Amino acid sequence: MRYHAAAPILCAFLLLGCKGDAAKTESNAEEQEFPEPEPYACRVYDYYNYSGRVPWSEEIESSYFDDVLFAGDSRMGAMYLWGTIENAQVEYVTSLNLWLIDSMPLDNHTDGMTMYDALETTDKNNIYLLFGINEIRNSESYFDSWAFEQYQSILDMLRTKNPDCNIYIMSTYHPREISGLPEPALTEHLGYVNSRLGQLAMDNYVYYLDLDEGLTDESGLVRDEYVGDGLHFGPTGTHALEDYIKTHVVRRNWYVKEVCE
Repeated sequence: MRYHAAAPILCAFLLLGCKGDAAKTESNAEEQEFPEPEPYACRVYDYYNYSGRVPWSEEIESSYFDDVLFAGDSRMGAMYLWGTIENAQVEYVTSLNLWLIDSMPLDNHTDGMTMYDALETTDKNNIYLLFGINEIRNSESYFDSWAFEQYQSILDMLRTKNPDCNIYIMSTYHPREISGLPEPALTEHLGYVNSRLGQLAMDNYVYYLDLDEGLTDESGLVRDEYVGDGLHFGPTGTHALEDYIKTHVVRRNWYVKEVCE
């Protein structure tokens, strides 16, 4: 019997071919078992402490106030009368009562627009609210029974209209005096009102601007040179208020972060 020299070579090639096909099949199986990983899941976290007051920050650029509404009672009126931030919108009502916010006309309008109208129609993304001084003479239960709830309804309206707006609840700074409410009742009522305003800020994830921090003296009262009647700001007090606001602005990009897992 003659032995063909090419036979072993042919068998070798056949074996290699079979082995290569098997490896290919095995590779395909591995690809099916281990698909491409899913993209990382990302979440947005807000690290701001809403239970505290707005911290100090470097002075904000003037263009920020293009997108600001200041709304409040006669104390806010000082910014309309004496203020130097000309590119902000300022609306106020003398002796504003929260219960009548939708019926008392704005002082600086002649068309009958109310404070509620101004808040409901504004397109500003940074809204500062200074309410509460005209409710300070009332008892705690009276304040809670309607003033607190009325303030909450205002926040709800603003959030519904513009969920991304930045809202600043401004505390009631400690006046040197206020008619019809002598000490120590003034300090007691004021402390309660501000505690409730702080609670509103925390519950609604809005910012609490503590005006006492920047405007009072060592006795805890608003500085005498800032007010002419013990309560309302004159030019000097208004400019001090503006300076405080400019250096207490929350930059959301400092606190709101996207975290991918």
